[in-house]
Amino acid sequence: MNVRQLHSSNSKWETIFGFSRAIEVGDTLYVSKTGPLDANGEITATDVAEQTRVVIENISRVIEKANFKLEDIIQSRLYLTEIDNWQEAATIHGQYFHAIRPAFTLLHVLPFPERKMIVAMEVVARRQQPAAVSESP
Repeated sequence: MNVRQLHSSNSKWETIFGFSRAIEVGDTLYVSKTGPLDANGEITATDVAEQTRVVIENISRVIEKANFKLEDIIQSRLYLTEIDNWQEAATIHGQYFHAIRPAFTLLHVLPFPERKMIVAMEVVARRQQPAAVSESP
């Protein structure tokens, strides 16, 4: 039986909207849309590349806290309000995920309610199962 475990980032928005930063079901972790907020809850990064890096670092902390690894990410969705700068986001995403190669979707979206936020991302991670050991007859 898969037990649902909620993971919080203690954001005030989790209570207001009624969501969890991440939900773990079995060996799978679903991470909600994550923005480029710094440790003080502020958006200080101003360009697409810098915000993409902050977002991925924030996601890395969420998955590590839930005992997953970046290598466990099997799907990522990257949201951009400034689609003309997609190559900057792609370059940073590629720096983190080049060897991992998750399924990927790039979405052009309307502005977020927080206008300074121009990049956001959500991911799905699945813990890697240890390889089965086969014994020779």
